[in-house]
Amino acid sequence: MMRKLSDIFYEADRRLFLTADRSRVVEEGDPHARFLFARPGTRIRAADAERYGLVKARKRAPNKARKQGAGKGA
Repeated sequence: MMRKLSDIFYEADRRLFLTADRSRVVEEGDPHARFLFARPGTRIRAADAERYGLVKARKRAPNKARKQGAGKGA
């Protein structure tokens, strides 16, 4: 459904729409489609693609700066 351009962008291969409350992305023809989100060739930020479930979420690298076992009150 989405072509990965880089770690930052994906490219839509079809028209995608947002629902009225802008909480979901649906395909063209869906009765809940209200606002055009992307058309074929549109670059979509990876964060938006993940948020709307268009691609699998990336695993975040662990924060190495934070020490293991260090609590708030330590």
